Amino acid sequence: MSANSINSISEFLLHAGTEYHVFDLGRRIEPTDNQTFLEIENGSAYAPYPRQQHAWFGIVFWNKNASSQHYIWFIKLPLDEQGLVVAAARNHFLEIIVDALGKSIAEDTENAQQLPDNPYSFVPNQSQLAQFNALVKSTLNHPLSEEAQKVEAYIQAPQLVDWQQISMQSVADFIHGFSRHAKRGVLEEAIKANVALYSDVFVNTLMETSESVSLSDNLLAMYLSKIDDGDDINLAALRGTSEGSFNPTINSKLLDLLKNEKTQRIDILSVIAARHFEQMEPLLLSTFLEQAAKVDEKEGHQGALFAGFFSDLVQIPKLRRQVLTLLHSDANSDILSKAFQRLFAQARK
Repeated sequence: MSANSINSISEFLLHAGTEYHVFDLGRRIEPTDNQTFLEIENGSAYAPYPRQQHAWFGIVFWNKNASSQHYIWFIKLPLDEQGLVVAAARNHFLEIIVDALGKSIAEDTENAQQLPDNPYSFVPNQSQLAQFNALVKSTLNHPLSEEAQKVEAYIQAPQLVDWQQISMQSVADFIHGFSRHAKRGVLEEAIKANVALYSDVFVNTLMETSESVSLSDNLLAMYLSKIDDGDDINLAALRGTSEGSFNPTINSKLLDLLKNEKTQRIDILSVIAARHFEQMEPLLLSTFLEQAAKVDEKEGHQGALFAGFFSDLVQIPKLRRQVLTLLHSDANSDILSKAFQRLFAQARK
């Protein structure tokens, strides 16, 4: 197998005799069908969830004729200004894996997962990795960890279970299997009844690992109530209320939040941009960018912070036209108009 005869990562995996699943790890953790991944890596389709000018993927592959061993690659591919994968970078990654592995995947050796150092591999953070592992288990119909039962026990009787014995992975496993749980209704009522008895660490972990699953109305209402339940903003609750489609309840909550000075923080705005782009209809989008402009001005970033959020959001296929329309709108507030003028001025330099 040579780099010259292989034209895509997908082709490499197929030629190596593997079966594989691809997951997008950009703004949420979402399964991506193999044909869509091929189109994205070939630059014939936009990366749907770009982050930091890259497309982020977790690829799980195995050779079922050799063994049951599964391997994982975490790769990030740079995007051009339009949001398409840069072909030269994808080809460079292909050269690296073909040179390093040859047929080792087909032979099912340990080398399959031990890629040499390269600019395209990344290591997910602990929370993202736990969620990814849980989704992979669910997708491949693998049993969830037995420790997930400890989560269920703690939810029902927090006085009798030591929360410190519960791992983040077990919470992620539990929440990713929750929609199919036979006792889902009973457990949701227990969560509502016992939430004040749970450790703050547990509650935050439960909410944070929910950011890529759809919540029931009951759980969503509880999470939303936790976002600003106190003097500060709860970032775990803000992440946990992320949904994969527009939700008017979430949209309304975010609009209210962005009218408050306590959301004038980079970390809060970053979570909203990363996790709640699906809620950004024109009003929320303009409100968000106004808040970003205020933070930029208050902290003396000289337009760099605003420009960063703008370039991040304009690269999302669903938002691109909306962001560009806002850029040229005559109805923008003074602070937003000023921020756009600075953006134009910096672009001309």
